[in-house]
Amino acid sequence: MTNKVLVINFEEIYLKGKNQKVFIKQLIRNLKRKLVNYQDYLSFSTSYGGSYFIEIIKDIPPDILDVIIDKVQKTPGITGFYVADTSGIGLEDIIAKSLEHLGNIVDTFDSFGVVGKRINKAVPFNSMDIGVQVGSAINEILHKKVDLTHPDLKLHIKVRGKYTLIYSKIIPGIGGLPVGTSGKAISMLSGGIDSPVATFMAMNRGLHITAAHFHSVPKTSPQSIEKVKKLAQKLTDYQGQIKLIMIPILEIQEAIAKHTDSRLRLILLRRIMLKIGERLAENERAKALITGDSLGQVASQTLENMKATEDATNMLVIRPLVALDKKHIIYTAERIGTFDISILPHDDACALFTPKSPETKANLKYVQEQCEKLDVPTLVNQALEQMETFLVNETKVEKVL
Repeated sequence: MTNKVLVINFEEIYLKGKNQKVFIKQLIRNLKRKLVNYQDYLSFSTSYGGSYFIEIIKDIPPDILDVIIDKVQKTPGITGFYVADTSGIGLEDIIAKSLEHLGNIVDTFDSFGVVGKRINKAVPFNSMDIGVQVGSAINEILHKKVDLTHPDLKLHIKVRGKYTLIYSKIIPGIGGLPVGTSGKAISMLSGGIDSPVATFMAMNRGLHITAAHFHSVPKTSPQSIEKVKKLAQKLTDYQGQIKLIMIPILEIQEAIAKHTDSRLRLILLRRIMLKIGERLAENERAKALITGDSLGQVASQTLENMKATEDATNMLVIRPLVALDKKHIIYTAERIGTFDISILPHDDACALFTPKSPETKANLKYVQEQCEKLDVPTLVNQALEQMETFLVNETKVEKVL
């Protein structure tokens, strides 16, 4: 064991019983991909109970350690983690390393408590002895006062088989399940606030996402496409590389406007979007479609309209935001880093043909009748023939030729 180790906790995965190994293996694969540029510093070690150990095999600059911590913190499936100093299992070694650990942060606290845990039962002292001996040394040498109720700092000490972990800061993760453990899905990614949050929430429940963006260029500005690319890049913080598919829908919108009841424009457009999503899902072997619908937020998101829209596909349509209010959605967008991008001005494809008086309680039979006025298969095929595909990672967006 080296002088430092990154210890990752994944309690939710640990509860998955017989599937536990599958979940852990996927989490480690995801972490290795995210940390591939830092492999010279790290050695992926082993899992123990509800934790996984990554050894830091050589001195690591603080700025690089900060980047690694950020990437780990944004990995679905991790409930929390910490960077621990390591020592031998003798009390003298533990006391010396504890003082060294706290010496680096001595100005950040006045009171402390020691949480000792003796996992190795072969050592000639118990958990209480750890607290008493280490606590006394900190009090005498660093002149810090003991407070076991509300200390400024808790020093955690875990005596394992051949080494001891010493740490004082537990960093929260985002929890959830490792991306890829729940299958694949197509997420309808717009440039607004809601759909990036819905995409993140799907990722955080283990879905591997392919993003689909519908645009109306040249009627709308190409800047809307660039904005969505930036949103996809931000979402790579959580999944890693994302396939982003751009689908033009101007011809579909024009056909809807020409041949159907204006009150149903958005519903009919969304039905065709789901049809396109269904085709994309076949190509990507995805099992669900993700939308950013939130019940009652806009005219197209009433129960009746959602039903009339979803009727267009036999695929599972998942709406992660359906019961959330806007305040909660905005809070999540700020937390995951998409909000500041989402509020940048852009032309919205759906808003381009929004009627003055949209239907809020669509009659399914009437919607189906209006849909029959359109050559939906041809419109879907034409849109797919013109689609563009991009591979998006944190540093670049590359078009797939």
